[in-house]
Amino acid sequence: MEELTLKEKCKQYQKLRDYCVDTDKYIIAHIDGRSFSKMIKNKFKKPFDSDFINMMNETASYLCAMVQGVHLAYVQSDEISLLIKKNTPESDVFFGGRLCKMQSIIASLATAKFNQLYMADYFKKCDYKNTFEDCEETLYTISECVDAIENFPLCQFDCKVWDVDTANDAMAWFLFRNIDCTKNSRQQAAQTYLPHNALLGLDTDTQIKMLLDEKGIDWNSFSGGEKWGRLIYREKEEKTHTFINKNGETVTETYVRNAWKPHDGIDLTVAENREKLADICPILKIE
Repeated sequence: MEELTLKEKCKQYQKLRDYCVDTDKYIIAHIDGRSFSKMIKNKFKKPFDSDFINMMNETASYLCAMVQGVHLAYVQSDEISLLIKKNTPESDVFFGGRLCKMQSIIASLATAKFNQLYMADYFKKCDYKNTFEDCEETLYTISECVDAIENFPLCQFDCKVWDVDTANDAMAWFLFRNIDCTKNSRQQAAQTYLPHNALLGLDTDTQIKMLLDEKGIDWNSFSGGEKWGRLIYREKEEKTHTFINKNGETVTETYVRNAWKPHDGIDLTVAENREKLADICPILKIE
């Protein structure tokens, strides 16, 4: 038997655990914030903060644009679920379905984008004025900016990727996360306005009834995005582009492009809403 070179031997060991998902099946990527409750729970308004929601939505939209084969994203709390499937036999899934690549790169994309958005939000609100008492609201010195960036608390995401056999199995995952979102949303609303001890041992139906009876706050009046999470899917968007042509004339052209847009979620425990989701994302249609 021919002796392997050092390079061949090292690559052979590497390939022994280079697993792949089945790219002919439905692939789910679940991206989850690491220790987000500790990192940011006191940085945003309760029970629901529009800035945090928008940052998660933008992070999910970024992943949809960057990860090949995405058809749909679902966002709730500090987690994002991507539905990935190749469109045709000629198309390919992100990195050919290699788990090590998909999990590491999707997690790094989410981490990088969220931290970019989080840092921008941080500077816009001038949160670090407590550190620099003399800083102007809209003007910072380079040294102040560098110091704030160096001490910025970076957030992290992890990522799990797996495949399922059928559209029904894929829908089941989104139903599972949607149910969890609804439960968390109810608890978060109740815990924001009612004493912790008063809620112990109560189911979420009882908690939101107590919230209405005692505080006059109706959980049902919150937005669909706050109650049921958000759906990110591609839709047509009209854009304009203004430029100066070779004759020196200013010209405005209108064109249509596909863009990943966030939409308020829906209650997927309702059969009609699961059918609506399948209309939005046709690969979820059960044959």
